[in-house]
Amino acid sequence: MSNDSYFSKNLLNKQVLVSAILTAYKNLLWPLVGIGLPIVLFGLNGSHFEKAVFFIVITIGLFIPYLILCFVIHKSSLKTKEDKDKFYSLSPVDRGKVIGDELSGWW
Repeated sequence: MSNDSYFSKNLLNKQVLVSAILTAYKNLLWPLVGIGLPIVLFGLNGSHFEKAVFFIVITIGLFIPYLILCFVIHKSSLKTKEDKDKFYSLSPVDRGKVIGDELSGWW
């Protein structure tokens, strides 16, 4: 695999990956807290520990596909050389924020 691939420049770069994870999680957390937390607290019978574990499992179960989709959609949005040059001229943290915000306006 060449060093110029999208995978090696973004997924293997720790700063880009951490920034994308934090940004995507922040974007996904608001709907989860606004919609999912009341359902978990008032709609489930169980102890507080069971409710917390259920919420964490649902959060992780939704977050992983969401993050993968952010990377896939962002990779497909880089169609021209100018788009790629503009994206790769950003700092690693800013690249992660761009990737993590890729789906933020879709809902």
